[in-house]
Amino acid sequence: NFRRWPDPLPPPSSSKPRMEYDDGTKARAPDGTALPLGPVLYALNKQIASTCASQNKYFMQCKTEDGNPKSCLRQGEDVKQCVEGVVKRADQQCPKLLTAFARCLDKNHVEFWECRPEQQALEACFPP
Repeated sequence: NFRRWPDPLPPPSSSKPRMEYDDGTKARAPDGTALPLGPVLYALNKQIASTCASQNKYFMQCKTEDGNPKSCLRQGEDVKQCVEGVVKRADQQCPKLLTAFARCLDKNHVEFWECRPEQQALEACFPP
């Protein structure tokens, strides 16, 4: 007695897609801006953590001090802009290495030990 639940998402429209996928790991907005998917964020976790540490610290302090989510929108936007900057720089400096590492992580269910050669190559090109 298996009951299939309806899909909560509407079917894709025939209109122009909002994003185009590049190499299966990055989505591109219509203006060409890279929109990172999960594997890209995992691949750049060290670089994001080191570069965006102060923005993240202030955001977390705000969330701890104030229970109102609206109070921390500015700090959250600062974190978002920092992460987008890291992704953009990595995408400009080492696009093939970033894509290779992100693809490896995606293929191996984010098991970093399976992707050490790709990780080392990316970190040599774009250090944390």
